[in-house]
Amino acid sequence: MNNKQYVTAITYIILLRILDLGLTFIYTPNLKYEWNPVVSVFNYSWIGMLITQILIISFILVVMSFYFFKKPIINLPNDLSFKEYIYYYFHNEKRTKKRKYLKPTRQTLNRVLAYNGFILMTLAISISYLAIINNLMVINKVKSYSNFIGQYGNSFYISILIIVAILSFILFFTIEYKSYRKNLVKVYFND
Repeated sequence: MNNKQYVTAITYIILLRILDLGLTFIYTPNLKYEWNPVVSVFNYSWIGMLITQILIISFILVVMSFYFFKKPIINLPNDLSFKEYIYYYFHNEKRTKKRKYLKPTRQTLNRVLAYNGFILMTLAISISYLAIINNLMVINKVKSYSNFIGQYGNSFYISILIIVAILSFILFFTIEYKSYRKNLVKVYFND
């Protein structure tokens, strides 16, 4: 991963957030109908909402940097399956029969932050898309959408976020495992 990819991801997230905020302003200039729980719980005005958005996005961007600038794991065993790789990623050792799957032992902070950076990045993008689609549907007064959201809104959005988080986990480790396997092939052909 490099600077260009990191800057592209930052730019993409910031543009999505700006688009969401702009559509939110069109739909509810006084934030009366804003779904963001931070706004509704703390009864924020636009200033409070903007400050909160800046703080949250700044946090996500900092944690994302651990993903884009992560150090490779050295001394990896050659024979890890996908599931074993996930365990090794968090525990820095092969799984033993005594251990539970995600029992934290000897985790390295950078790996955990890299993993969380990827998850937060995909969630930030997904939440932005959901918010943009929601705002567009409401602004355009799509009746069937309004009825659906009125009836199932909270459970629908929570389900979507859980699914995105699970898919992000799978995607992260698929990318990492692919890289691990690719490096094994390089080592094999260089020997």
